[in-house]
Amino acid sequence: MLNDTTLATLKASLRGELIQRNEPGYEEARQLYNGMIDKRPRLIARCVDVADVITAVQFGRDHELLTAIRGGGHNGPGLGSCDDGLVIDLSRMKGIRVDPANRTVRVGPGCTQGDVDHASHAFGLAVPAGIVSTTGSRGLPWAAATVISPASTV
Repeated sequence: MLNDTTLATLKASLRGELIQRNEPGYEEARQLYNGMIDKRPRLIARCVDVADVITAVQFGRDHELLTAIRGGGHNGPGLGSCDDGLVIDLSRMKGIRVDPANRTVRVGPGCTQGDVDHASHAFGLAVPAGIVSTTGSRGLPWAAATVISPASTV
């Protein structure tokens, strides 16, 4: 059962935020890229690191909550949210590591295409994955493969 004590314990366990329906910022936090999708999760865990993700996943499992994972937030059908469940929001996990020698990039789950472009361009590299900088990068087809091309060939 989700009572005030249980929710306070979860909130204290996260380095990121836990946002509930009745709290300031909820309306903004629940918004999706596709404005036609209007889901209202009970809880939004804005994770900042892997420990937060583990905590949120375990909480969802322990309390049998419908759970959705949101990366950069650009999912057309709205699969990054759910009604009356838990959204694990990874949008603040934006770490990017570029290995220019191997021409690879490791992209955090909350990154957008603009984040990836900014980081890779500094090394003369580019990821040919589209032109809209606000697109969440982890849902793109290239996300599983980390090979990037020299900017001069794009």
